[in-house]
Amino acid sequence: MKTIYKKFGSLVLMTGLLAASGGASAAAGDETVTHSTAVAPRVPGKARVAKITLTEITAIAAEKGFFQEEYAKVNATAELVLISSISGVTGAEASLLDRGDLHITSRMAYPALQHLANGLDAEFIWQSVNPHPHRVTISVLKESDIHSVADLVGKKLGSSLVGCPYYGSREAIQAAGHDLDDDFKKGDIRYVNVSGVAGTAAFLAGRIDAQGAHPNTIASLYVQNQIRDIATAVPDGAYVTGGGRTAYFAMRQWAQENPDLVQAFLRAYIRAVRWVHADNGAHIDEAAAIAARETRETKSVALYNLQNQGTITYDWGQVDYQDVVDSIKRFQNWQIAHKDPFFTRHHLTDQEIEKRVDKRFFAGGEYFVDTRENPEAPLTAQVDPATNAKTGVQLAQAASSK
Repeated sequence: MKTIYKKFGSLVLMTGLLAASGGASAAAGDETVTHSTAVAPRVPGKARVAKITLTEITAIAAEKGFFQEEYAKVNATAELVLISSISGVTGAEASLLDRGDLHITSRMAYPALQHLANGLDAEFIWQSVNPHPHRVTISVLKESDIHSVADLVGKKLGSSLVGCPYYGSREAIQAAGHDLDDDFKKGDIRYVNVSGVAGTAAFLAGRIDAQGAHPNTIASLYVQNQIRDIATAVPDGAYVTGGGRTAYFAMRQWAQENPDLVQAFLRAYIRAVRWVHADNGAHIDEAAAIAARETRETKSVALYNLQNQGTITYDWGQVDYQDVVDSIKRFQNWQIAHKDPFFTRHHLTDQEIEKRVDKRFFAGGEYFVDTRENPEAPLTAQVDPATNAKTGVQLAQAASSK
């Protein structure tokens, strides 16, 4: 795959230009690749392009040729857009989506829903099954004398109020009979709204006693054995069964006009997921090398992100439209009931949520792709990775036991 770097204002986008069918850059008679979402599907002589967020799994899909092969079938190419190294990623992501420089991106259902509630004209095209509770952890420094949520009483927990880990952490704290400070009342655990590099710096400096986070965002601390967990998200809670599910979403008009490009993405995605899982984890090391190179992270961090039970790198899909709709409604209702400062003022109606989940890409839809772990099972059967699906850790253990 030829990789180029494109200057976009002050933003550098990393793109993988994937070959169209027959190995040519475009159909005979016109070698110009048209980067316009206005081009109608399957126009002879023009290659449409799908702009997709660069993540570990999409990097793997490109490197293994899955994107090339699937998009060639519909006379199209794919570009991978690097946004993970940009400060204020959520805002940059929304801007790129809104102006057509990004078409398909991945977030947990919570921030995806927040994008929509903020007015972004996007829709859900895929959602994962329930994640492992380790997708959100409350961690402390290795030498800390804090060993449980109860030990946090009177101490400080840091997390970002506009991020998933806050909700997963708070639900776990409430399940243990405690609560954080919020805008409406004082809890028995102090809350500090801090995120990113500032949050990690405050954590390591002892300015906060614990941190609620996605393990992948502080993977280097786990790899260096500097921290340990005292809690995870509640296994059957509102976060695990709703807001913590991974979601892929796309701009609605683009998805409406190019459903075959969405379908090609889903086919390439699940091929990459199945390849990572294949042969009892024998591909993990190669997958980590690809991910590290393309996402500009160390291989040890890439390995951790692939092997961690709460990985957001790859998931099996929830293919039932109604289940997806219900999970989004359930989590939004939980947020409102807990007086979330954003969703108490900005939220979608049940009808709006139903319209923002595109039925065409779920079971029974015209462009459905079966992304379940076991596609041979009845479509009503789903696998919950928190209980019996293979995890990255299990794959790694299988590979190391050979």
